[in-house]
Amino acid sequence: MEYPISLDTALSIVGSLKVKTMKEKSNAHNEDERKELDDKIRMYLQEERILYGTDEYNRMSVMDKVVNYYSPLIKQLNGFT
Repeated sequence: MEYPISLDTALSIVGSLKVKTMKEKSNAHNEDERKELDDKIRMYLQEERILYGTDEYNRMSVMDKVVNYYSPLIKQLNGFT
């Protein structure tokens, strides 16, 4: 299956969200909020591993998530929508 973005672009989007979440964590004051942000960071790390991995079905699943969820989210965060 072909996607409208490349693997490099998908990795860049996931990496950008991971860095954004790390910055949010450094500014978080509540312990529950820090734990939630830690979980998000772990999720982004796992998705990066999947994108680098060899399992085509897992990679396609993450690519689908990047195209349909993360890409519009990044556009919104950067003020393009």
